Parts: sequence; C-alpha cells; structure tokens
Amino acid sequence: MLLVKYKLDKERKKNVDQKRLVLISGIVGPMKSSNQSFINTVKGYLDNGFKVYHFAFYSKKNQKYELSALLKYENYKFFGIPNFLSYFVNGRKRKKNHKKNHNFWQLPNPNEIIKPHSELTKSQFIFKLLYDIFESLRQLIITPFLKPDIIYAYEIYAVMPGCLISKILNKPFVKRFQGTFIDKDNIESKTTLFHKKAYEKDCTLNIITNDGTKGDVVLKKLGFKDDKILFLLSGLDERITKPAEKIKIQELKGKLKLEDKDLVLGIFNRFYPFKRVDRAVQLIKELKKEINNPHLLIGGMSGPMEIPIKKFVKDNKLENYVTFLGQVKYDDMLTYYNICDVILILNDYANTGNQLLEAAYLGKQTIATDDGSNSKVLKFDNIHYVNPHNFLEEALKDALEIYKNKDRVKEKINKDILTWEERMKIEINKIDEIIAKWDK
Repeated sequence: MLLVKYKLDKERKKNVDQKRLVLISGIVGPMKSSNQSFINTVKGYLDNGFKVYHFAFYSKKNQKYELSALLKYENYKFFGIPNFLSYFVNGRKRKKNHKKNHNFWQLPNPNEIIKPHSELTKSQFIFKLLYDIFESLRQLIITPFLKPDIIYAYEIYAVMPGCLISKILNKPFVKRFQGTFIDKDNIESKTTLFHKKAYEKDCTLNIITNDGTKGDVVLKKLGFKDDKILFLLSGLDERITKPAEKIKIQELKGKLKLEDKDLVLGIFNRFYPFKRVDRAVQLIKELKKEINNPHLLIGGMSGPMEIPIKKFVKDNKLENYVTFLGQVKYDDMLTYYNICDVILILNDYANTGNQLLEAAYLGKQTIATDDGSNSKVLKFDNIHYVNPHNFLEEALKDALEIYKNKDRVKEKINKDILTWEERMKIEINKIDEIIAKWDK
C-alpha cells in the first residue's frame, strides 16, 4: 500500500514539475523525406522532460508527414485536423496547381543566381487569413486548460495565433525559423511582406537557423537585440552518425547498376528553381566529355523544375548518365551518401543546411556553391566550394580533380559538428532560463 502511494506521489510530482510547451506549426511538420530540423527539435524537448502539445494544420493520417516517432512519446499530444480537410489543403489541390506551373520553366544559365520566389498569391492570402482565425480560436478554446509554461511558434504561419494566446495567458513567446526568405538588403520588398510581418512581431526569443540566409541580420534590421536572437547551425541526425550497413550499400549499387561507373555524383533536393538541380545535369553533360562513364543520381520531391530538367536530359541524350530516384526517405539517406563518390549541394540560397553538415561529418567529397556563409562556417578539406557566378568551370575542375584522386582520398569522420542532441541542449538551456525568470 505504501509502495503504491509512493508511486502515485512520484507521478504527481513528475506531472507538476514537467514543463509544458505549446507548439504551433501550421502546415510545417516532419515530412518523410525532409525537415529533420522539425522532428529533432520536438524530440529534443520531449527527451528533456517537456510535455509538448502540438497544434498542426494536418491530420495524423496525412501521408506527407511521418509522426510515428513522436506519437511513441507519452509526453507528446497531437492536435490536428480531420483527414479529409488535411488532404484537401495539402494534397489534391496543390498537386493540380503544381502541375499547371511546370511548363513555364526553361533551364537557367548555370552561372546565374536565382533567388527564391515567395510572393503571396491571392489564394495563399485567403488561406493564411482563414488559418489565423481557425488557429486563434482553437488556441483560445483549448490552450488555457493546458496551462502551458511557454508558447512556441514554428515558422511564419504559427506566429499570429501564437502571439495572441501568449498575450492572453501572459506566457513567454518564442518564434522559431528555419532560415528566412527575406533579403537582408531589401527588407521592405513587397514579395516578402508576408514573412516580414511574422519576423517583426515582438517576442521573448527568436530562434533562427544559420543556414546561409542571414536570418540574424534580418532580425537585427527589424529591431531585435542580440539577447532576443539565438542563431544556431542545425545538428546531425542520429541516423547519419550510425555506421553504414555494407550489405545495403552493395545491394543499392547493384540495383542502380553503378558497379562499373567511373564517378558517381548525387544530388538530393527538391526540384525548385533556387535549389539548382539543373546545375547537376549541366555538369554531367560536360563531365561525360572528360570521363568515360560518370553517372548522376537525382533524388527529391517534385517541383516546377522537374519537367524541364528531364527534357534537358532527353534532348542531350543523357539518359544513360542520369538516374531519377524520385522521393528518397530520410532513413535511406546514409546508404545513398555512401554509394556516391561526390555529393552535390548547389543551392543559390540556404546552402548551409543539414546536407552540408552531413557531408562534412561523413568526409564525403562534396561540391557546394558558396553562399557567402557556408565557406566561412564549415571549413573542411572534403568540401569544395565554388563561386556560383563561375559554377560550371569551377565545378567541372573540382569533379575532375576528385576523379583523379578518387583511389587515394580516404573518407574521414569529422567529429567537430554538433549532433541534434547537443544542439538542442543549447536551445533548451535558454528556454529553461526564460521560464525560470518569467515565473519569478
């Protein structure tokens, strides 16, 4: 009897001591082939004893998102929307519009820079307005009963509802951004006013990823002091730090018929203009003139550049030199990295992301466009930075040099890069400080 009472008292104390975080993420979440930042952030809080109440604008059953790893936690509670509504918002309607825009793109010059297009359309404006109303009402109805210690708005859609409920409940308000679309030299641009309204909203702390987009500079220009900005690189996912399975590597090489290839290059990115997958096919076109049997693997979700890139491959008779993998699950990324001789990370924007960290850690020979930040932050011998204005010449030179020394260069793990667990400890220490001061 005494033992049962002790266990009950211990459980009550645990519930009282457990910090409660309301996470609002809108349409942002743990997608199957990307956004490791999101899932590792949430797991970081869960593993450090926080109770996380996650409000999202999608369903548990939505096939775009992979929530299973989070749903295993007892201290994680998910508040979504009905599946039929989630499918309408994130699925069928978007695919239709996506297909419509494909044919307007031609391959750009590989030596020109393309910035992301983020202008808010009329339909997006209406959706954002309706979402703000829906989420604000949901927060007003549910969140007071959850008694949160802190409100955490993940990306721009979540900011307005998060700000509202934090003021009503008088709780600290944190904004989290995975980089920015706002041009630090053109903050007042009409194309990013939608983003600016979220970024300039006052808060207790801004947490922004150092991904090469200069988000810290943008926040400072919007009036935030250093004490309200936490500017961090992403961390390494634990799935990348585990030893690769040799059997899986050999099986995948055989499946893709790569055993006889002289140099295997891989690019794993969405087919969006500023992600510059087009540069990879233009590089392989030049590389095959110098090397007998190079091969390019392209993995990633569809986007407006997919059709013109595939057309370029066909028109230039590159079908035997390029394999389109489609969407690659993140669980398989370590194996894909290991079948490549060269990783290509060619974004014109946000090129200091997870992939560059992973390639640096694994010691993989990597050709990356210099975004003005990555070459200063991640200086490793295996990363070959190229000037985007002279991409084709420099990338071709580096690829040939890698090929020439392929058998002499050994891949070496770089242990100087933080894991997600280590990176999240820095963030959570800051959050703990905020909660402690707020309660005094």
